[in-house]
Amino acid sequence: MLDNQKGSRMNKVIKLKENNQKKVKGEPASKVPAAAGDLTPEADNALRRAAEKIVSLNRDSTHHAFELGACFAEIKALVPEKGFGKYLKTFSDYTVRSAWNYISIHERLGAHRDTLLKHAVLPTVMFELAKGEPAAIEAVVARMDGGERIKVKDVREMLGTKPKPKSDASILNAGGAAGLRKVAEWKLAQDAVKFGELVSGVLKEIEKALEPFAVGRVVWKSPLQKKVVHDCRHAYDLINSIAAPLQAQMVKTEHWRPANLPAGTGWREVQKLLYRMGGVESWPARVDFVPWLQNEVVPLLRFAVHGEPLPGEVDEIGNADGEAACDQDSRQAA
Repeated sequence: MLDNQKGSRMNKVIKLKENNQKKVKGEPASKVPAAAGDLTPEADNALRRAAEKIVSLNRDSTHHAFELGACFAEIKALVPEKGFGKYLKTFSDYTVRSAWNYISIHERLGAHRDTLLKHAVLPTVMFELAKGEPAAIEAVVARMDGGERIKVKDVREMLGTKPKPKSDASILNAGGAAGLRKVAEWKLAQDAVKFGELVSGVLKEIEKALEPFAVGRVVWKSPLQKKVVHDCRHAYDLINSIAAPLQAQMVKTEHWRPANLPAGTGWREVQKLLYRMGGVESWPARVDFVPWLQNEVVPLLRFAVHGEPLPGEVDEIGNADGEAACDQDSRQAA
């Protein structure tokens, strides 16, 4: 029984190597050739090792995708500038585009490697993920950690890289209830990406601003405000655009305005926090400033960005002042 299992595993390894290796007249190439150009013996040996490793790795494995990216990056650095594709053809069936896709995984997703390995994310999904900005990548990875099974089309939608139709007119000219839903989906996909990028950026600035507190130093309010106030205002506008229903005003002729999200919910607290943070006059005084950042701001922003549960009951977070109607136009300029 054990011999059969070992034989099966060995057959899989042999088949894997045959799939990755360049075929020469129907047979795998027996040796990895050196690159054209003047290379030191050390560089030539490094090149051969990287090429041989590429042949042995599984192109569909999450773990091997990072290894492939590192190997391709090493080869790219060793061969002549215009000889990368030509050298790949000497020992494998990988195209330059495929190699660059793996290099992008190695270079752009290394910070999230453990999470991606934990969820066994397919390389095809990681190819798309690597196209995003760091904040957007972090938001997608957070959703994976929250239990979502993310596919290529999901990543494209979340990053705003989903292939667009030849013209938005094909969406915007579709009538009826079904057409309106398509327009709403089109708008939501764009707004959600912008919201995630803004709030992720604000969270990073706040966590960075709190670092001196850990070593007994002062956390300065004004420099932090200058960095995040306007992004908070824009994020507040976006959460209203994405999630808040419009409500009629007392005077019939006035424009309808975004309503508060349901009280006692996490997203209502996020909406309230972003409104407060968008006005410098609403931030706490020095004594309460750091506790506010630690106990209210960071947990709520991590809830919004990473989907982390809020500590305690959500209605314990915030204060009564934030329950006033959120009218951004009433704020003073920063």
